[in-house]
Amino acid sequence: MFVLVTYDVPADRTRIYRKLLRRHLEHIQYSVFYGNITEGQLVTIQNEIEDTLEPRDSVYIFESELEAAVECTVLGAADEPGSRFT
Repeated sequence: MFVLVTYDVPADRTRIYRKLLRRHLEHIQYSVFYGNITEGQLVTIQNEIEDTLEPRDSVYIFESELEAAVECTVLGAADEPGSRFT
């Protein structure tokens, strides 16, 4: 399954989420991560996030069964997703 994860947390907590999500997903931009993972990996990520959450933290997880069902348009100076690995 394809997931896109974003977070909005106080600045002093960003490294916690960045470290957690980099173990499972590609870091595409500041607080945005994505990748193809199994349902079990998604449950693991969700559990780790729930264990880390504090009242002012917000985390969004978008899921799709197929990466091909998600269209990505990049505007500006950003690299295309996945281009770091080609």
